[in-house]
Amino acid sequence: MASHPRNRNLPHLPRRLAIKACASGVLLCAFGFDAPAWAQQPLALSTAINRAGRLRALSQRIAKAYAEMVLDVMPDRAQNVMATALGIVKTNLTELGRAGFSADMAGLLNVCVADAGRLSGLVAGAPAAARLADVNKAAEQLLASADRLTGELENRGKSSAKIVNIAGRQRMLSQRMAKSFMLIEAGQDAAPLRKQLDTARGEFTAGLGALEAAPVSTAAIKQDLQQARTQWMFYQSALDGKGRATARRDVATTSERMLEIMDNLTSGYDAALKELLGSMAYPAVQYAAL
Repeated sequence: MASHPRNRNLPHLPRRLAIKACASGVLLCAFGFDAPAWAQQPLALSTAINRAGRLRALSQRIAKAYAEMVLDVMPDRAQNVMATALGIVKTNLTELGRAGFSADMAGLLNVCVADAGRLSGLVAGAPAAARLADVNKAAEQLLASADRLTGELENRGKSSAKIVNIAGRQRMLSQRMAKSFMLIEAGQDAAPLRKQLDTARGEFTAGLGALEAAPVSTAAIKQDLQQARTQWMFYQSALDGKGRATARRDVATTSERMLEIMDNLTSGYDAALKELLGSMAYPAVQYAAL
């Protein structure tokens, strides 16, 4: 019997695995992302947490940049920020799609892909104040689905991998604060956004303290933590500048600098854990149980 044409590239996989592999790539293809390579490329668990966790920050960064364009806050720069963020979303989803996730994890990943596609569609074209609420809603949906995926990855690893999640969450909070600020400035519903901003500020302060107290450290991590503490003072001052002519620009620039520092920190913890724990990969051998 001739093999099904869709399975000709999968000659060595069991039929049920081939079907599952095709299904897990459907949403990736549908929204323009590369389908998972059949030759799986397992990630170190800390790296998978890093990649999934970055999606949380990118969801808020995209919405922040869109609001900046609506507000005409360095619009060319904001356009570049948004385009870069969308590109990183695509890259991270593709990389995670090749990691050999089990069926339940692939399902969580596909929800992220669908949410990313929705957000990408909303921010396409000329920025419009009328779409701000929908863009924010889509960003919150991607944040929630990425957080579920990140949490599940953390739960399946060693407890020490939690530090990567904490550092990664700081990236998200750095962008969430700026996004909330810009949406308030753009005239969106101020009460819930002000609460969101205040909550994020408190959580960021607590997270920074947790990172400073963590036993996992290197010289580079210590330097980045010092920079983060200094930048946090500048960032808080910018966030308190509501009504000042330069407040929007200050928040836009300091939030990007804080994101850069926190991204370096997350990568630093990822590298330190790989050295400490070895390259504990998300096991593609889970498929053997099928």
